[in-house]
Amino acid sequence: MVETVKVPANVNYLSEWADFELPKGIVNKGITGCGATTLAIEDAHKTIICSPRINLITNKNGQHKKTLAVYGDVKNAEIESYLRNSPKPKILVTYDSMPRLEKLIKNKSDWRIVVDEYQYLLIDSGFKSETEMALLDILKSFPYVTYLSATPIADKYMLEMDCFRDLPYTVLEWSKVEQRFVKRVQSKNPINNAIEIVRNYQQGIYASTLVNGEKVESKECVIFLNSVANIVNIIKHTGLQANEVNIIVASTAENESLVKKLGKNYGIGCIPLKGERHKKVTFCTSTAFAGCDFYSTCASTFVISDNRKVHTSIDIATELAQIAGRQRLECNPFRHTVTFIYNVDDGENEASSYKAALERKWQKSVKNANHKNNVTDKDVREDFIKETVDSQKLNKYSDSYVWYDSANECFSVNRMAYLNDCFAFDVQRENYLNGIKVKRQLEDSGFSVSGKEEHSDYGEQLECIIKKEGFADRMKRYCEYRNKKENCRYFIADTIMERQYEDLKIYYDILGGGRVKALGYKEINLKNEIKRKQTTYQLYKEFRAMFPIGTKALTNDIKSKMEEVYVRYGINQKGVASHLEKRFGIKMKPVKIPLTDGCRKGGFEFI
Repeated sequence: MVETVKVPANVNYLSEWADFELPKGIVNKGITGCGATTLAIEDAHKTIICSPRINLITNKNGQHKKTLAVYGDVKNAEIESYLRNSPKPKILVTYDSMPRLEKLIKNKSDWRIVVDEYQYLLIDSGFKSETEMALLDILKSFPYVTYLSATPIADKYMLEMDCFRDLPYTVLEWSKVEQRFVKRVQSKNPINNAIEIVRNYQQGIYASTLVNGEKVESKECVIFLNSVANIVNIIKHTGLQANEVNIIVASTAENESLVKKLGKNYGIGCIPLKGERHKKVTFCTSTAFAGCDFYSTCASTFVISDNRKVHTSIDIATELAQIAGRQRLECNPFRHTVTFIYNVDDGENEASSYKAALERKWQKSVKNANHKNNVTDKDVREDFIKETVDSQKLNKYSDSYVWYDSANECFSVNRMAYLNDCFAFDVQRENYLNGIKVKRQLEDSGFSVSGKEEHSDYGEQLECIIKKEGFADRMKRYCEYRNKKENCRYFIADTIMERQYEDLKIYYDILGGGRVKALGYKEINLKNEIKRKQTTYQLYKEFRAMFPIGTKALTNDIKSKMEEVYVRYGINQKGVASHLEKRFGIKMKPVKIPLTDGCRKGGFEFI
């Protein structure tokens, strides 16, 4: 059953709402950045906030000094000391460390649990579903559990999970919701666009906007993409130095090894706290950013989704919605706009065959698990256990959903891994079949994809920074910007395109937009035209000096002198008197010129 709770109009953060407490069950916050975890940290209850990421733990712990962060190497003795000496304990714990923490809490009756960003229970099940299942099992022993997210797991997946099926579902409805804008850029190779973005920032070419009449430049950028290998390659390709880039990815041995290949000065970074320095470029994967707060005063946000690989696709309904709410400072004029660069699936939609393959894999796993459970020989069973555990570590669940449940000492079928496969397919294929589908997904997730007039200048500048295109396309786009000059608050081409390619302005100023268009925007045509114009101007100066106003000359003399000039310029051209007016604008009129023999012969007077 879904209950909708209206948030009072004067409330911007949940901690401002008198007497409000986070309900039990699933809570759809409705928006990111509404202070739900802050409320849980500041209320009067003993609270454990379970988070999917260490970065989220350290980020919140840095903002709330009286909390205890439990993850990795934090000793049990430190946890027990905190529990003894804190009258109102507030513990931040990763999903992975919750089993250890739970064993240290004897009386659970007066504790409340908040499972923050609980959609990652599903998203992460492709590589660590045992952790998620262990967490869900432990939570059964606590009487008050809140599953919190602004982007809950899709209903069709929730209904497949026994632990969520009968939970109360609360939706917070806000009267004031800040509009979020998405600039969609469909690309054949989104990684190339990321490289182009970095190169422009390296050269000091930034998008900008007007704030109270003053131009503000976006001198920092955060680039989200779900591939550490791609991040490393982009840094290598662009030559980003360690002091220019912050790499925020999951702290695993594999990732550390990849990052270290960049050099000894590079390493996995962390999200700066409020007031701390931000680097020019920040790379971030979804395994690192969930629920974290960024406090840049000027960062633009770019999201790269390479749909050719399952793990690099960005889920619009969950990850993109999370990313859009990460920049917290209201003084950042770029915080409401996300540039989403993606490729679509051009292949045939094989949904039925894919789902059929998953069903066969599921049925085969059920038979396999039953077979292993029925083995009575101790040595054979031990071999099966080792084989299954090794397979989980090496292959995850790519071949089979069978896992060994050590708590219950039996083989079982991992339903969460199966649902993760279904979810990954929905993200990679069904969400990215074409640009229309992407637009619909964005709109359904609460994004504005059209933009408003005050965002148009910034959006067009972003396009300059993102795209690497041929000369003709670039010249055409520049001409269009010049035509918009009178309607823009400031001349955007001055600030971006002319700094990138100074030749654009030269061609436009000399030839004019109409002539550039007539020449097909082609560089060779424009060069030849300018060369011709320059030669024409030099010829004009020569002829003007040769035939000043008031001069009278015979037609044959005019032709002869013109040909002398043409020869000097290497032009194979006959002298034609009428060309002086037609081609060079030198005015003249026909006259009869007296000769020494008393005759009169045709010529021209220059006027």
